[in-house]
Amino acid sequence: MNEYNNNEQNRGGYNDDIYMEPSSQNYFTISDSEGQSPRTPKKKGKILKAVCALALAACFTAGVSVGSIALYTKYGQNGGSANSAGNTVGGQKVVYTLSSETGALTAQEIFVKASPWVVAISCSSESRFGTSQSTGTGIIMTEDGYIITNNHVIEGATSIVVTAGDGNDYQASVVGSEAQSDIAVLKIEATGLQAAEFGKSSDLVVGDTAIVIGNPLGLTFADTMTQGIISSIEREVQIDEYIMSLIQIDAAVNPGNSGGPLINSQGQVVGVVNAKVSDSDVEGIGFAIPIDTALDIANDLIEYGYVQGRPVLGITVMSITESQAYYYGYEPGITVTEVTPGSCAEQGGIKVGDKIVAFNGVEVSTSTELNFQKEKCSIGDTVTITVERDGQTLDLSVTLSQGTAA
Repeated sequence: MNEYNNNEQNRGGYNDDIYMEPSSQNYFTISDSEGQSPRTPKKKGKILKAVCALALAACFTAGVSVGSIALYTKYGQNGGSANSAGNTVGGQKVVYTLSSETGALTAQEIFVKASPWVVAISCSSESRFGTSQSTGTGIIMTEDGYIITNNHVIEGATSIVVTAGDGNDYQASVVGSEAQSDIAVLKIEATGLQAAEFGKSSDLVVGDTAIVIGNPLGLTFADTMTQGIISSIEREVQIDEYIMSLIQIDAAVNPGNSGGPLINSQGQVVGVVNAKVSDSDVEGIGFAIPIDTALDIANDLIEYGYVQGRPVLGITVMSITESQAYYYGYEPGITVTEVTPGSCAEQGGIKVGDKIVAFNGVEVSTSTELNFQKEKCSIGDTVTITVERDGQTLDLSVTLSQGTAA
């Protein structure tokens, strides 16, 4: 039904092939200044885009906003992300000896084990249109009240209430959150909570058990468990301007499941549910953030308040796609609108008005493509950024620096 539901502020304009109504926000502007550089998977190879409608799985009772989403499918050298016998992962041939899952619990045992550390999250947000309510799911990380969930579940909330498995309500504060990884950490004042047991998403193979526990459609259906399999261990999905490497599952995921656990056959958390394909012709395509990634992000948010290790350029750009250019009459491409004083971009010679056309020899025409290439790099890497300036094409060498708290 081509529905795009999430809890982020409205973003407008065209995004690639998906039409989005413009908003009063600066919907062409993206900044990678400190603490804001979108995360993208560090993978090489040709990427072809197939436009799909996805819904970020938070449940809203008012104030629904929209976001643009596309699915990336890989071919060629890195073709296919499934890891069954004969397929390739990262360009390498992978063959598995198929066997039953070691230490597997029954579905009933998994529910009894896991449900105590699954919580409901209820958010209130104030805007010029009034108060809106939304609900999502969270996972208890520690006995003293740290909870991991999705950024889009709590973004913009003025009040957050966590309902624990025992029925008690707690007012929650935001420890830290990051849109590009879609991870947030909350804190409630409680002790003696039952914390989740975390597994390793890197151990997953296609066909493994996939169980989801959460609150689809809000608290009315709290503690709902659905079951399926791991459909793909590494699916590249674009959500707004961020490209994420996600686990694909066929267990039922619905609005309200966002932030909840993806659980393996041992009753361990191996992912954080965050999106699904929502279309009248599609069934059983949901996504989760790998727990290996999610925990790294969450621990950085708890310890530092931001995510370490993000390479940044120190620029703000206006990114206009071909369709946007046609509709609004602008020139397509990536134009630098601001250069942070003292940044690596300034030191490398990038100036306001430059049109960025390539990153390390790879053509880029949108901010998403630019960030995708940048996030393949590490802090301290020297990269070549090709710009057009005053009718000339220049290759500039820039040494990437680290972002800090926003």
